[in-house]
Amino acid sequence: MRTGLLILAISLAAGMASAQTATLVHEGKTECEIRLAPGSTPAMRHGAEELQRFIKQMSGAEMRIVDGAGGAGPCILIETVPGLAEEELRIRTEGNRLRISGGGKRGALYGCYALLEDVLGCRWYNRRVSRIPTRKTIVLHALDIHQKPAFEYREPYYPEALDRDWAVRNRTNGTFQHLDESVGGHVVYGQFVHTFNSLIPSDEYYDKHPEYFAMVGGKRLKGYYQPCLSNPDVLKITIAKVKGWIAANPGATIFSVSQNDTDLCCKCPACVAVEKEEGAPSGLLLRFVNAVAEQVGKEYPNVLIDTLAYQWSEKPPKLARPRPNVRIRLAPIDACFSHPLDGCEMNKRSLANLKAWAAITNRLYIWHYGTNFANYLQPLPDLDEIRGDVPIFKRYGAVGLFYEGDSSPNGGADMSELKAYLIAKLMWDTTRDGKAIIAEYVAAVYGKGAPYIMQWLDLLHTPARMKGVHAGIFDPTSAPYLTHTLMKEGDRLFDAAEIATDSDPAAHEEVQRARMALDYAQANYAARHLVEKVRRFGVGPVAGSDDASKLFEKIGK
Repeated sequence: MRTGLLILAISLAAGMASAQTATLVHEGKTECEIRLAPGSTPAMRHGAEELQRFIKQMSGAEMRIVDGAGGAGPCILIETVPGLAEEELRIRTEGNRLRISGGGKRGALYGCYALLEDVLGCRWYNRRVSRIPTRKTIVLHALDIHQKPAFEYREPYYPEALDRDWAVRNRTNGTFQHLDESVGGHVVYGQFVHTFNSLIPSDEYYDKHPEYFAMVGGKRLKGYYQPCLSNPDVLKITIAKVKGWIAANPGATIFSVSQNDTDLCCKCPACVAVEKEEGAPSGLLLRFVNAVAEQVGKEYPNVLIDTLAYQWSEKPPKLARPRPNVRIRLAPIDACFSHPLDGCEMNKRSLANLKAWAAITNRLYIWHYGTNFANYLQPLPDLDEIRGDVPIFKRYGAVGLFYEGDSSPNGGADMSELKAYLIAKLMWDTTRDGKAIIAEYVAAVYGKGAPYIMQWLDLLHTPARMKGVHAGIFDPTSAPYLTHTLMKEGDRLFDAAEIATDSDPAAHEEVQRARMALDYAQANYAARHLVEKVRRFGVGPVAGSDDASKLFEKIGK
């Protein structure tokens, strides 16, 4: 862990006129205690331990953690308050007492992190790099901070963001993040996505009941397709299975009843008739999901049913409306990812669908994308899109956001840790300046190499900004924004960044880690041009080696 030096003079008076102060530490010593209100939870204790740990790291002073709200001495009181919503927090100075109040399982815990981050200046950029300011004296002037997260469900899905400590310190709560009950848990999906194949598996039902499955071209299809959603038996089976899932997983709060990841949906006469009524295939899907949610809600009123608006179901229906216990998860996959939804001709349809769904539900979830799924390591100029789209999703009523990054076990996709950090910060507060978040992260992580990394990021994004070049999440290695000129200039910038960080091994390693994406692009560029020479001159890359020729043919494609 690398520790930066930050000398803070905190003088915050958010809505309080008095000059009262709370002295936490004076010249490396403290009489202040951390008190846990009666009925404290493991998450509240974890918050207290994090305060104790980082204040000691800042000042050298170790505060005692005690149970109970009593005592007249200076203290930080951590409490859960029934009047606050889940994850809502408030931080107030009251004489020599600092009161951290929170709602639900995680509100008070997040209050501890809000104090550390927003008031005392701590940061946790990635799993290796943090900033804990050094201060021998910590005096807080009048505080009255009130925060609620912008989204109830916040998941930057990158392998690096699954780490428990990084996730909770950056106040995310995704279902795949390793957040156990010691940190207040997280949003738990009982079944996550693309569940029709689990609900109505063709191997189990097709031979006896082909009518349960999609008709395409007049034929019922066996395999990974959609079920026939107008079939009443399919509905009965689905309701029973979802109830079984809930009974088997009582800790989950949301279950997905959603389409298989394939374009083919049922075109039997009954399904087509509903589709025509609704003006879109999503109408048939939503009627089916609503029927499931209605029956499930009678027995499990606190469970949510989630479904996708994706590919063939992305356009909203004319008539059907989501029930209160249904979450629509819009996934605008056919979009440009170098520009926000409101900044590109290619994104008009996706933005129109977002607005249309927002008009018929105030509980919209979003599934969005933050990597190149064809080439994880390849540079993708999507930082402008991310910092633009997260506020757009909030503006149009989204309450949950899942950003899908790479799914490789060890991570390492292009700028994945920067993206995860940026997304986490905007998911909590969409009013923050995305450019400033990026600049702060780069300065902290890359040290003296930061100016060159910032120039590289600007260089990568320049084609889209200046010429309207578009980026997709399945772009080939020959993407138009990865020009020879850009890569040559990128080489110069990374060379300079490596030289600048020669005396800082941690920052030097971070620069080299970031450079891998450029190296990958250059290697593919060189391979393509070698293949072209082989084809042009009719010779193999290695004399007499058919295997090598086949290898370069494959790379060239």
